[in-house]
Amino acid sequence: MRKTMLILFLACILSSAYSQQRPYRFGIKGGINYIHLENYGKGYYSDFDPKPGWSAGALFQYTRGGFLNYSITPEILFTQSVTNVDLLYITDCITTIQSIDIPISFKLGLQLSKIFRPYVLVNIYGSYIIKEYGDFFNTLDEDHSQPSTHLNKLYFGVSAGMGFDIWKFEFEGRYRWNLTKINSDDYAALKQMGLELSCAFLF
Repeated sequence: MRKTMLILFLACILSSAYSQQRPYRFGIKGGINYIHLENYGKGYYSDFDPKPGWSAGALFQYTRGGFLNYSITPEILFTQSVTNVDLLYITDCITTIQSIDIPISFKLGLQLSKIFRPYVLVNIYGSYIIKEYGDFFNTLDEDHSQPSTHLNKLYFGVSAGMGFDIWKFEFEGRYRWNLTKINSDDYAALKQMGLELSCAFLF
């Protein structure tokens, strides 16, 4: 029994050491976000407040370098973001957007120990809206046409932030901004922006 436990322990150590030496790792991640809609100077006046949303998905990370190193990390995420829209004529108008996001992050890190690496990051991303619902979208079109036909389903953006790897876990925070608009008839400058907090397990 002791020999079996010793063999398993040594196998775990060797596996961990090998995974640290590899330049690439895969991972799964999830987190919460405070991504909200915002209208930049056009359309009707509204107050947009973020509500907690969530995201989940997978990533691939390729790392090069020694003490000073860099990583390229493409991800695919399912994201649900929630905004409380306070229109002049409707209050507490909860609005939800579900999207598929594909961020590509560029990270610059410092390998302070074998298992600890803090880093800063920037990324570019593309998003596709797969579903949107809430009273806000139902009131966008005064002519009562379908609002989904007037929304840009595909949009792009950038984000920046920081995080750290510790052993096989990664903790990260980043802030994102749309570069393109989610147009609608009444809100011609509608965009998304907000904070994302996540944790990933790398293997």
